[in-house]
Amino acid sequence: MNITNTTENSLGNPVDEVKLIKMTNKQGASISLTNYGATLVSVMMPDKNGLLADVVLGFARPEDYVDDQNYLGATIGRFANRIANGRFMLDGKTFHLHTNDGLHSNHSGAFGFSNKVFNYHTEDNKVFFTLYSHEGEGGFPGDMHCSVTYELSDNNEVLINYQARSNQKTIVGFTNHAYFNLSGKHADIFDHSLNIPSTEMLEMDQDYLPTGKIIPTQKNAFNGQQIAEVIAGNNNKGLNNYYLLEKKTPEELVLAAELLHAASGRRLKVFTDSPGVLLYTGDFLATVGIGHHGKAYSAFNGLCLECQHYPDAPNQFIAPTVAIEKGAVYQQKIIYQFDTILR
Repeated sequence: MNITNTTENSLGNPVDEVKLIKMTNKQGASISLTNYGATLVSVMMPDKNGLLADVVLGFARPEDYVDDQNYLGATIGRFANRIANGRFMLDGKTFHLHTNDGLHSNHSGAFGFSNKVFNYHTEDNKVFFTLYSHEGEGGFPGDMHCSVTYELSDNNEVLINYQARSNQKTIVGFTNHAYFNLSGKHADIFDHSLNIPSTEMLEMDQDYLPTGKIIPTQKNAFNGQQIAEVIAGNNNKGLNNYYLLEKKTPEELVLAAELLHAASGRRLKVFTDSPGVLLYTGDFLATVGIGHHGKAYSAFNGLCLECQHYPDAPNQFIAPTVAIEKGAVYQQKIIYQFDTILR
């Protein structure tokens, strides 16, 4: 495993140096990371002919991450997805969060981890990002120490591990916000095929908040269909669906999704211990920054498979708890497993 570091930009502050860290495995595949947002910048994986190409969306310049509103590849925390009306109750006390999505808080508002410069160090084939989040940042209770660890295996797996600990009872829920496009080109994702092993999903309202009902997937089911086919069955609207995963224990790692691009032969399997996965087809994607292929990104250039807790979980009686006690260690895992198949 080869790890290289490059100083990219100081962002106007000499103590906030943004670094680019590249990891290359024995197969020649690589990932690039930055400590700004503990972000997954690049994932170079082979196609069925052995040709490497980038399969996640990312920017060529680090400063474009600072101005981005699309969360490309970022670590999302303290809490991923929306919290209704920017507030929740914990042990009888109401906490008010920064709102950035109308009346609601999305991805922890302006104080989310996607906007933070993490400390980091490398060890063997791992990169450890660490962050100290002060009590009250964004409205959340407790001083929180958290870490995000990336590992690239020689089997072309990207392993992400999250840990957090707080000095007060608080809520926590992370995810990675990578946009995938397995074609390795600047193109839409309609020709990708997707399987999500789930028969149930959350019913959502017009603000993408759960109504409190769990419903059958029905026309939103993915059993190997192309993205275009399922979108067409939903009146040609993009998808922002949260699918429930069947698990025997909260700690069990299960398959959350399998994404295939037949023309290149690239396949992605996503594993997680999260209770569900949110599929976002990137219909609101629009960047100012230039991407890997020399162009800005637009709608449907990539899709997200966000392994996370239920959206608005602190306010949803149907959701597994997202509260952690003082001093308790929170842990969460995501694995992106890449390979190729011939068809």
